[in-house]
Amino acid sequence: MTRGRLFTIVGGIFGSIGVLLLGIGTALAVSTATFQASAERTEGTVAALTERTSTSNSGRRSTAWYPTVEYTVDGRRYSFESSGGTNPPSYDEGDTVPVAYDPSDPSEAQIASFWSAYLAPIILGGIGIVFAPLGTVLFVKGRKVQRQRKWLLEKGREVWAEIADVGVDFSMRINGRHPYVVHATWHDGGTGRTHVATSEHLREDPGPGLLGRTHVRVLYDPADPDRNLMDLDALR
Repeated sequence: MTRGRLFTIVGGIFGSIGVLLLGIGTALAVSTATFQASAERTEGTVAALTERTSTSNSGRRSTAWYPTVEYTVDGRRYSFESSGGTNPPSYDEGDTVPVAYDPSDPSEAQIASFWSAYLAPIILGGIGIVFAPLGTVLFVKGRKVQRQRKWLLEKGREVWAEIADVGVDFSMRINGRHPYVVHATWHDGGTGRTHVATSEHLREDPGPGLLGRTHVRVLYDPADPDRNLMDLDALR
């Protein structure tokens, strides 16, 4: 997979997730604000803290505590478990907390403090705010790289550059592995400059395929030789 296509796909995924989370966070915030505006207020007591542990796809475990709140409306006792858990716990058993409840259905209630009510929308919206522009940047960059690659394949000037080295790019990982890269150089007799071409990131070691070869095909922009494309497919 070419770098441009990779950026485009990853950018599209990140951007879509960001927009989705931002939309969910906004909807939750509006719903919470609407509920809080029409709700009645009373005081409740933290009756229990429920510990829940979850495991992410990477195997990392995290624990949060969810308070169960008891409150009374018109002599009738109700209780609910907060939808937001925290670590460390935000409350202790026996703490008094403000409660907002639906006057038409007192069993519908939530803790009336700002952070308890809006923590989930803030987290989801915050992640969305980060992911959406990041995805957009990656997507735009990917499209730009793809257009540049297409231009070089169609109109780039050809040169057979000398293979300088085959190495590993330790600055990044792809599917948990450091990718391989090939570097090659060529000398422009007209300008007296030496230019460097770097291959796209490769999942497999290209060394065995380059045995006995000293040069690779490079396509470059004559107006800007640093805009170049190493065509390893020409060796196959």
